Amino acid sequence: MTQYQIDKEEWERYLRQGLHNLRSAEDDMGEGDYDWACFKAEQAAELFIKGFFRAMGKMAVGHSLLKLLRDFAEMGMSVPEDIKGCSSELDKIYIPSRYPDAYALGAPVDYYSKENAVGSIDCARKILDFVREMVDA
Repeated sequence: MTQYQIDKEEWERYLRQGLHNLRSAEDDMGEGDYDWACFKAEQAAELFIKGFFRAMGKMAVGHSLLKLLRDFAEMGMSVPEDIKGCSSELDKIYIPSRYPDAYALGAPVDYYSKENAVGSIDCARKILDFVREMVDA
């Protein structure tokens, strides 16, 4: 039995969309669309975290994963350092992976590599595992 009151149906809605975004990120990485792979990985992680909040009947506001994780801590939940680190890395992607004016020269497509995409997808998976542990606790 979980220590939190979880609405499993709500969690499943967010989980399903997050997994869809993660698969799409992997597809984009395979096509060489590394900027979009990074962004979609960030979006997947955001859905996993927000899905947990929604499943608990709480609102999750904003797009900063680090801020959302601070909300976990304020509710008495422990957040491992590697999850905080992944959240920080993914937060850096949210805007500059999409907007050319985030850079003095070029466009996002010029700045993201396969290594960036692999790292972003790996971080999204770590966040998914972390949230799943809380759901199943």
